Amino acid sequence: MSAQQPGRTLVVRVLAAVLIALVPVIVLSLSTWSAATGLLVLGIIPTLSAAAGGPRAMAVAASGSVATALVAVLVANTGPLTPWLGTALVVVLSLATGALAVRGLHPVGAATISFAAYVLVDPSSAIDVLDASLPAWGSAGLVAGGVLLGCLWAIAAVALLLRGVRLPTPAVTATLPYGVLLAVLCGLFTLVCVLWFTGTNAWWAVMTVAVILQPTQGETRTKLRGRIAGTVAGCTAAALVVLVLPSVFVSVLLGVLASLASVVLLLSGAAYWKYSLAVTVTVMLLTFEHDEVFAGDVQRIIVTLIAAAVTAAAVWLATASGKLRT
Repeated sequence: MSAQQPGRTLVVRVLAAVLIALVPVIVLSLSTWSAATGLLVLGIIPTLSAAAGGPRAMAVAASGSVATALVAVLVANTGPLTPWLGTALVVVLSLATGALAVRGLHPVGAATISFAAYVLVDPSSAIDVLDASLPAWGSAGLVAGGVLLGCLWAIAAVALLLRGVRLPTPAVTATLPYGVLLAVLCGLFTLVCVLWFTGTNAWWAVMTVAVILQPTQGETRTKLRGRIAGTVAGCTAAALVVLVLPSVFVSVLLGVLASLASVVLLLSGAAYWKYSLAVTVTVMLLTFEHDEVFAGDVQRIIVTLIAAAVTAAAVWLATASGKLRT
């Protein structure tokens, strides 16, 4: 089956696995601890991104997420050292992601970078919402433990419903200095965000770079255009949902449906902007309070445009310098 295009039965199995994996997210988003939903979502995305490789690959990705959560929370509590240690953490993750590209697993690394940036730039989302009175190591253990439970649940869902299924993860031949560019751009954005924009959604800039930047120039260009179009369309759709359907339960339900739609779009090889649209709707409806979606939409569009422009400029410079050397 791995050598063939995923059929209808496989798509149904994948959707069922993802839906079950998202059960903790749904429960958390409807509880009094709903502010921690973003933490759980970003914590398990690297594990779900590795689902094509089976439970073993997911277990490795989960280990990376748990370790990243532990280190990132501890770093976020180091005071004046946080910007520098946080940037170092993101740089290390970026270089590791560059090394994963040869196996086609760089999306797992990109998701882990995004998770680290979230914890470093907006630590209140990861710490205060749980228990601000805990010491640093206690908060780190609590966050890492929550991420571990979410990842184990996701692994169990995939192992149960996708037993024996292996989707191809083709190796990538890089035409850009991918790991270096990723480390420089994500590192710089992390440093700026932690120094001057702590407690905000500015970490989206790091996530945008991690998602847009790809090992090849052509793929990067496609992701850049698709990310901008999908973000604008997704934010617009999320705003309309909140405006027309003010029920929190309905918003959460539509957010989950958007998440499932993103899986279908990914498996079917649809245009990236459609996938980006579905993911944006998921993020806006599942990680924002109902009355904060409009402000979040504006912030996400602005941050995405800035990060996309910087990424495009960096890729152009890298390409131009390579041609000059040649």
